[in-house]
Amino acid sequence: MSANDDSGKRDVNGLRILVPLDGSKRSAKGAEFAGRLPASEIVLFHVAGSHEADSRAIEVKLEEVAGPLRREDRSVEVVTRTGDVAGAILDAATGCDLIAMATHGRGAAGRFLFGSVADRISRHSTTPTLLVRPGDDKSEIPPTARIVVPLDGSELAERALPIASTIAIGMSLPVHLLRAVGLDEIRLTIREQKKSGKVVGGEDQTYDDARKETERRAGEYLATVAQRLRALGQDVQTEVLEGTAAFALLWKIQPDDLVAMTSHGRNGFRRWLLGSVAEKLVREAKGPVLLVPTRERQA
Repeated sequence: MSANDDSGKRDVNGLRILVPLDGSKRSAKGAEFAGRLPASEIVLFHVAGSHEADSRAIEVKLEEVAGPLRREDRSVEVVTRTGDVAGAILDAATGCDLIAMATHGRGAAGRFLFGSVADRISRHSTTPTLLVRPGDDKSEIPPTARIVVPLDGSELAERALPIASTIAIGMSLPVHLLRAVGLDEIRLTIREQKKSGKVVGGEDQTYDDARKETERRAGEYLATVAQRLRALGQDVQTEVLEGTAAFALLWKIQPDDLVAMTSHGRNGFRRWLLGSVAEKLVREAKGPVLLVPTRERQA
């Protein structure tokens, strides 16, 4: 059973995680972080290119990464393939619960994530993808303190909750639910109040009343979601933020947070990395971001 199955019955110690590696120290940070997750299987996956004359040297590097990850309750497999990188990763992800990869690998900064490979993965993968910001080669990724789940009130955004809860329970971490209330949403409330004749006072009071009402609704929504998670034994906190979603979330998220969110929510963006809140967080959040796709794999 998949970790993002809504039944919530998955063994939290049974994640199967695919870790794409390119042989660089920075890409290995994805494997390091995967080792902290509640996984029973980790697959270290490398797609060899024509420039790699010494395949044995790559195998040695991969085994060096694999060694510290192995333990009695976890198997670690090293797999090497040739061919199209993105296509090979997508094929290998079939049957996995999670892809964990560093956001910077070999070559120009960010290309491993933001180039054609990741663009294809983001558009076609149905597997949740954890993007780890590695820093420099010597920096340590801080221990995770909590799982942060941004929500926008839509069912699409809530699809990040099952795997977020699975990871949180497996790592004994709290879940922090966030809901940002922006100007557009407050304006909608003002229009509703005007239509129902509930507007009193001047513009400032009208705005303030609408803001409070919008935040109240957001708080009630988060409380309802939190109640569902607490019924499963999850430690949950909630918080309503004021401001544009991406900027409010970036202000709140800490380096030791793991952010779990869907690739698109209320507005139904068809692309992960084109102007969405997800793109903003992936590029600028100080900690790892777990993106959960909300659609079936496209051809």
